[in-house]
Amino acid sequence: MKRAKITEELAYGTALDRLTGNDKPVAPPEQRQPVPPPKPSETAMIKLSVFLNRKEDAYLENLASTAKFSGGKKLSKTKLIESMVRAFGNTNLDVRGVKDDEELLKRVIAQLRQ
Repeated sequence: MKRAKITEELAYGTALDRLTGNDKPVAPPEQRQPVPPPKPSETAMIKLSVFLNRKEDAYLENLASTAKFSGGKKLSKTKLIESMVRAFGNTNLDVRGVKDDEELLKRVIAQLRQ
C-alpha cells in the first residue's frame, strides 16, 4: 500500500489557495530552532513505594496535621519521610550485621538518642 506524500507546497500553498481563492502562494512557516531538552537536575527523584501499618500512617498524618494547625502548612507524608531519610543520612547509623526489623529499630532509636 502506497503512502501519501505531503510536500510543503501541498500543505501550505495549493490547498490554502483553493480554500481562500488567494492567487499568492502562502509562505511556509519560519523554521524554529530546536529546543534543547532540559538538563537532568542533580537531585533526580525516584518513585519509591513504602508499606506502613495503620499506626505508622496515623503517626505521619498526625505530624502533618500538627504542622498545619500550629500556624504552618500541612506537610505531605512523602515530605516527612524524605526529611527523615535526609536527617538519618547525616548520622552514622550502623546497620552492619542487622538480622531483623527489631534489631534495626533498636539501632535507629539508639542513634536518635545520641
